[in-house]
Amino acid sequence: MNVKIALVTGANTGIGKEIALSFASKGIKVFIASRSYDKTLPVIQAIEKLHGAHKCEWLSLDLGSIKSIDRCADSFFGKNVSLDYLVNNAGFAGSRGSTKEGFELAFGVNYFGHYVLTRRLEYALIRSKNARVVNVSSKVHSIVKKLDFASLRKPTKSLSGINEYAVSKLANILFTSELHRRYASLGISSFAVHPGLVDTEIWRTLPFFLRPILKLKGMLTPEEGAKNVLQCAFLDASTHSGKYFSKCTPSAPSTLATDQELAIKLWEQSESWMNNYSK
Repeated sequence: MNVKIALVTGANTGIGKEIALSFASKGIKVFIASRSYDKTLPVIQAIEKLHGAHKCEWLSLDLGSIKSIDRCADSFFGKNVSLDYLVNNAGFAGSRGSTKEGFELAFGVNYFGHYVLTRRLEYALIRSKNARVVNVSSKVHSIVKKLDFASLRKPTKSLSGINEYAVSKLANILFTSELHRRYASLGISSFAVHPGLVDTEIWRTLPFFLRPILKLKGMLTPEEGAKNVLQCAFLDASTHSGKYFSKCTPSAPSTLATDQELAIKLWEQSESWMNNYSK
């Protein structure tokens, strides 16, 4: 029997860690793609202790560097396996700056890096014949009223970085719907999910004066957030692919997030950027 394969970004901590542990508990081999092997090692050891050796492998990945993404994809292809589950989970909020290629930091890591990774892995996903791509989004996407493409190529402007974080999560929803439109016929299903407000390290760079507000809103545990994400990995694709989920419920995203012309424009612009910088 062929073993199912999952790749989870940022699974060294928080939601990603719990997702990786859950996949492994179902007999699925997990590849964890993250920046630090040392920080990921405890997760690998936990999985192997519970489920046996060779159930988890690490791939080096910096989503802020297209060269790193290309190397990660090459390393995965070297395993000569198909890819059944891709969970684009890694991300952060509150940091300011830009990526190595000059994209606004949150947009570059939370969305564009995952776009490039997904495209680089598309043949492994197609080989699965029933692949699932789950993009972690957020309900904060709804605060975005316009997608300013020029600002995506500039350093973070807002002091808190929350506006830019919201843009990146809007982009993930647009990406999900367009991925469905282009690839569903090839056996790739896609889902965008707001896991809830989860108490993880993603908020570690948020300005200190905003952190008490998050606590007051009532935060979920990483295990609870992971459950909301994992549901999408096992949903009936025929009725739910391309959709946005808030926690465990199919939900209507913002009007901007349902703009098909905008989704196409973002895809085509992202593809152009990818081709300009990759290999």
